[in-house]
Amino acid sequence: NAVVPALAGADELSGIGEMEAGVMGSLAQMVCDDEIAASVHRLRRGFAVDEDSLAVEVIASVMDGSRNFLAEPHTVRYLRGGEVLLTRLADRREWDEWARTGREGMAERAQAKAERILAQHEVVPLSEDQEQALDAVMDEAEAELLPG
Repeated sequence: NAVVPALAGADELSGIGEMEAGVMGSLAQMVCDDEIAASVHRLRRGFAVDEDSLAVEVIASVMDGSRNFLAEPHTVRYLRGGEVLLTRLADRREWDEWARTGREGMAERAQAKAERILAQHEVVPLSEDQEQALDAVMDEAEAELLPG
């Protein structure tokens, strides 16, 4: 649901971590949505379509020879240049290895990452100036919105 608005120019997407049409939220869903947002952000950046990016000659050479694209400097340059976004929650192992090691799914990896973030994150305290600025905003809002 995020791709079309993002490609149309929306710079803010809502619903991160929401489930059941916003009735509830999930930290694991938030982690999954973060990966989706990264993919949408990459898509918004766009893709070059030119002689170098199409790599017709490289493809022909590899297919006529080694059939090993990963050995090509062109492939390495594009991989390291950020053309491919590899999400951290996806499991890229072969099926047999994945099955042998417990069949952990994306939801389990997202939950584990959420728990790791909660356990390890250190909140940087606000400066005195920042706290005073927030207090001023709150005081102004209370004066405007609350009676008496």
